[in-house]
Amino acid sequence: MAKKVLLLNPPGKKLYIRDYYCSKVSKSNYLFHPIDLLMPSGMLAERYETFLIDAIAQRLTQSECLAMIDIISPDVIISLIGAVSFKEDMEYLKGLAKEGRQIIVSGDAAMEEPAAWLNEHQFIDAVILDFASKEIAQFLTGELKGLSSIVHRNDDWASYRRPVNEEFSITVPKHELFAGIPYRFPFVKHRRFSTVLTAYGCPFKCSFCIIGTLGYRYRTVDNVMEELRYIKKLGTKEVFFYDQTFGINRKRCLEICNRIKGYGFGFGWVCFSRVDVLDEEFLKNMATSGCHTIIFGVESASSEILKKYQKGYTKEQIRETFGLCKKYNIRTVATFIIGLPEETWQTASETIEFLKEIDCDFASFNVAVPRNNTGLKKEAINTGLIDSQLETMDQTGSEIAMPTKFLSKEDVLSLKKKAVKDFYLRPKYLLKRLKSITSVYELKEQIYEGISMFRGL
Repeated sequence: MAKKVLLLNPPGKKLYIRDYYCSKVSKSNYLFHPIDLLMPSGMLAERYETFLIDAIAQRLTQSECLAMIDIISPDVIISLIGAVSFKEDMEYLKGLAKEGRQIIVSGDAAMEEPAAWLNEHQFIDAVILDFASKEIAQFLTGELKGLSSIVHRNDDWASYRRPVNEEFSITVPKHELFAGIPYRFPFVKHRRFSTVLTAYGCPFKCSFCIIGTLGYRYRTVDNVMEELRYIKKLGTKEVFFYDQTFGINRKRCLEICNRIKGYGFGFGWVCFSRVDVLDEEFLKNMATSGCHTIIFGVESASSEILKKYQKGYTKEQIRETFGLCKKYNIRTVATFIIGLPEETWQTASETIEFLKEIDCDFASFNVAVPRNNTGLKKEAINTGLIDSQLETMDQTGSEIAMPTKFLSKEDVLSLKKKAVKDFYLRPKYLLKRLKSITSVYELKEQIYEGISMFRGL
């Protein structure tokens, strides 16, 4: 009989997003496919009887989720965990432990010293350090030698190797496992959307971000096209490319754009990128292949803060790229971080004014969190802004993890709320948003997201 494997996003008290080693509470009501579970799903389904429970997206209580787990009776549970929900997650997973069952976790809470972390949590059998690795299936077969991306009991995690510019391919994820679950993302234009990852990690070294510590590798273009053909047959209308920076490998990403056009998929799509990797030719190709929205990490209007936290680009580059996006009718989402250690009332106010100047279509405001294994955490500990034992944190501001050198936690929260209100409650902006809506679906989603966002304040 085939081993039963359950992919689990455990229940929680809030709308937690736990994936990609970067957990948080949803700022409004969005929740896209958990990439840590999606990426290995095809590989696992080839060998094992594979199930999915997304208790967050399915709005399951702890008891409802437990009842479903009991019916499946899995031999292996691969579960998301998050620093944002750490105590809840540990308590729930401990209750699922039983003899003969393996519990494997993926999430930011275990990334810093996974071997030591495992020793503290004896009911957990392994920690996944790379959810795109084929070694997950290898571990389940009992082949423990040479593993470099999954840490298990009595293992030496020092063997973990962070890849640099490596090409790889995966078994096409089992997207149908995730069908019918009410995932939603405010920047897609159709409810039938799929999440696709074409590259893992990031080569940039922003000191507040954990993704830059994961290394960087990218899938072959043929492998990406295989997945896009697959989701097209499943009825996908929109794609969220979850690469942390689409466009790093210019030649490869232009080929993806050209082949999307050549295959006639007809997808609309959304991605993350950086203002210093996209030029006019690139943006034109993205637009003609269906890209309608790009999410950029602007972070701050302070040149000093951008430089200190190693963003690697200037305010002028931000202005130029946002202007080009407008030229090619690509919507822009600007993400901002309020509360980095150097933040003052003046720098935060400058940031709020700057986002109005660049005239982005959407803005996403986060508070600084000292994530495990980042330079920001080391700085925050060394300057006394946080205790080294800090475990629970949330970038959306449901809890403020730390003050700055000049602002209290209360100040940081007030600035975050002010930023949201100052940007979204402008009559000119509201009129612009209404004029840009092209479908009843978009109208409903924008209203729903807006209500949820302000309710969260």
